[in-house]
Amino acid sequence: MIHLDRIHGGSAPEGVLDFSASINPVGPPPAALDAYHASIANISSYPPAYPHHLEEALAGWLGVEPEWVLAGNGSTQLIYLMARVLKPRHPVIATPTFSELANSLIVEGIKPRALNTTSECNFRLDPEAVIRCLRDGADAILIGRPNSPTGTIATMDEAAEIAMECERRGSWCVFDEAFIDFVQGARSGVEFVEKNHKVIVLRSLTKIFAIPGLRVGCAVGHPDAIGKLRDAIEPWSVNAVADRVTLACLDVAEEFVQETKDFVAVEMTRIADALSRVPRIRVFPSVANFMMMEIADKPIPGAFGKHMLDHGIRIRDLRTLPGCREGQYRIGIRARSEDDYLLEVARSWTPRKLTL
Repeated sequence: MIHLDRIHGGSAPEGVLDFSASINPVGPPPAALDAYHASIANISSYPPAYPHHLEEALAGWLGVEPEWVLAGNGSTQLIYLMARVLKPRHPVIATPTFSELANSLIVEGIKPRALNTTSECNFRLDPEAVIRCLRDGADAILIGRPNSPTGTIATMDEAAEIAMECERRGSWCVFDEAFIDFVQGARSGVEFVEKNHKVIVLRSLTKIFAIPGLRVGCAVGHPDAIGKLRDAIEPWSVNAVADRVTLACLDVAEEFVQETKDFVAVEMTRIADALSRVPRIRVFPSVANFMMMEIADKPIPGAFGKHMLDHGIRIRDLRTLPGCREGQYRIGIRARSEDDYLLEVARSWTPRKLTL
């Protein structure tokens, strides 16, 4: 079984470069900042209790009808909503992954099982292993696509096979696609929802548009499934500022997302190659805007992370995350000059001289 884990990135002290969160290194679109300042005048008024106009805009962006989309206060709210409404009895989660997928089930008294991916296979998910879980009685499969913290992604053929098997067995299939907008050439599991009524795809607006402080996400699925979630979601889940800023982001999404993908593809390759040449550091392949690495020398728990923090850099220590172990970390890329500083500090890592 998977244990509760409440540790997350994105909590760097003031003055520290935060590589622990995986937010768009390009920053928010200028249109988002303009909309943010303009929306301040409306904070004394209620937003719509249920943001149907935002869901219409999201549906247009994702290529589906509005009744197939439910907007919420970030994808995490929707993860907890699904656990509360769908209540699977025998869920399986591909780990390591975003801990709130398991946490949401645990707080509902549900005990999720782990389908562990391993460092020996670069954390690649084996679709046949997922199928075996379904044959053994799993009534829900939850998969990160691309997955955090590993940076792996199930191919469309693999995802389609899993979705079809879930449909055939009446099991829920949840693809957490919070980071898919960073992946060059990636296609979304949203393509499956029309033919597979048990598929729900989670999308995050806060990662790609660099607005995590506003919290906006959506769930996409067949209207039967989305309708159940819509009936149970809290009113006013999307505040007025988040609503207006998200609409502004969607207006410029196509060009902005492609600009981001181009930057991420180049910078990820550059940083991964450089880190891979540092002794005692193993970098795992990643298609997203972050990478997972493992430190060979682990004399003291968290020592490498402390070394980085001592030099003004916060990275995500993964040792408490189910499916991970001591010496494993995740870093999100930032601006080139900041990435260069991270490389400089990583190269200076000398564990035998470090004391805590």
